Amino acid sequence: MMLNKNQKKVIWVTLGLIVLMGLFPPWICGTYTTPLDDLAQKPTGNTMFKESVAEYHFIFAPPPQKGYRSVSSMVDVSYVYRLDYGRLFLQWLMVVAVSGGLIFLFREVQKSKSNTWHIS
Repeated sequence: MMLNKNQKKVIWVTLGLIVLMGLFPPWICGTYTTPLDDLAQKPTGNTMFKESVAEYHFIFAPPPQKGYRSVSSMVDVSYVYRLDYGRLFLQWLMVVAVSGGLIFLFREVQKSKSNTWHIS
């Protein structure tokens, strides 16, 4: 199967988008919350963990690790970031699906001498 000019453009744009999505992937923020003992300011051991969607960052410069201790609410909070592989794979899958549809849409339909249509 020969690709025409428009189909080749779609392939190059697809490859560029996949590379950009790989360079700036989605991240997940994990939050650890530990209540502190009232007087000693030491963790009580009842740590809670919650994950939430974080922003997009450059692959070699992930979001900064941060944490804080709130004296007024007696809580120790720390954040851990990791790549969101599921969302990244879904993004790649959607780009490939749309690109496949565009490549199919931009195919050349040729009419032969016998008045029948041939799709190439």
